Amino acid sequence: MIDWENMQIEIIDNIDKFRTLEPEWNGLLDKYPGRNPFLTYEWMISWMEVFGKEIELFVITIRHDNRLTAVAPLCIKPGGLLTFIGYPQNDYANLIVDRSATGALEAIVKVIYEHGRKWKKIILDQFPEKDSQGEMLKEVLEKGKRPVRLELSDSCPAMILDDITAAKKMYYKRNITTYINWFKQQGQFSYTFWPETTAALVHLEDLFSQHIKRWEGSATPSAFKSEPMKEFYRAFVRRMHPRGWVQVSGLMLDDKFPALYLTFEYGGILYLYKTCFNLDYYKKSPGQVILRYLFDYAVERNLRELDFARGDEGYKDRFANAVRRNRRLVIYKSAGAMKAAGLFHAFRYSRAIDILYRNKPVQKLKYRILQLYRRQ
Repeated sequence: MIDWENMQIEIIDNIDKFRTLEPEWNGLLDKYPGRNPFLTYEWMISWMEVFGKEIELFVITIRHDNRLTAVAPLCIKPGGLLTFIGYPQNDYANLIVDRSATGALEAIVKVIYEHGRKWKKIILDQFPEKDSQGEMLKEVLEKGKRPVRLELSDSCPAMILDDITAAKKMYYKRNITTYINWFKQQGQFSYTFWPETTAALVHLEDLFSQHIKRWEGSATPSAFKSEPMKEFYRAFVRRMHPRGWVQVSGLMLDDKFPALYLTFEYGGILYLYKTCFNLDYYKKSPGQVILRYLFDYAVERNLRELDFARGDEGYKDRFANAVRRNRRLVIYKSAGAMKAAGLFHAFRYSRAIDILYRNKPVQKLKYRILQLYRRQ
């Protein structure tokens, strides 16, 4: 039975009020089994400081006897879309709920629908597969006769480090050792990460520059051509690096960087978040080389896994032993809107559309149009 009398519910609708949650936020998160770096206060406030002018905050907090027991980190984007704070820069998202607090999910749903005039549609994307929160929220919505659909979202490959010997065979392939030896023959070669925050921020700028150059002229230019995106990265590195939650590391050959990586280390997992490599060394696979060193780092630190984050890039398949699928919860205003969306979804993912989408001439045309659009 839900104890509504001892439950205090509040909507945080501005960044100043959000800042007051800092002392309690990570304490609640530490108790949450699905915690990840994208749910930390430091990540959230960094994102809001940069992108907050584009959204309306709609953070729901729940307290039992004045103790914070649940947070729904939500915002409303232009057009009336209710979604998670940080989307789409976050690889994982969720509600942060103390599992001992009964009625929290029901209260969150109640508040959302009490303010139904504020939003047109709800898309809560990137629920991790290994967390049941998305399914639990769906059950609450269905119990209240709310039109909702839970669907598969992005792939999230990972290397689970329960068998180090088997994992080592994947990261110690002969060709990678050959590449490492080649780099060592070219000059002063090393792998390093920068333990001082000031140095990490300096080399974060190197990562920006290299990433921009790597994707220049392609249909998908670097996101770091956007100054706000760079400022967002600087902001969360400034906050999270001193706590040991984020690192900037790289391969160094004399005064050059064949590859650079930004990773999160949080809750016993190394999250491989953003990488780039120097095109001058393309044939020597610097991306695979730096993964060897990151694997060694994870083993040395007794971490549970390497999380390649969302995306199905080919190199992830070569170094992962598990592929999870995030979940997306879509909530509609009415049953009619849900039915129309279901028909479109069935058409979009039909066999005929899949064949057309993979057709090479169609792919080339799509790539060309996208390239022209990006240049404009």
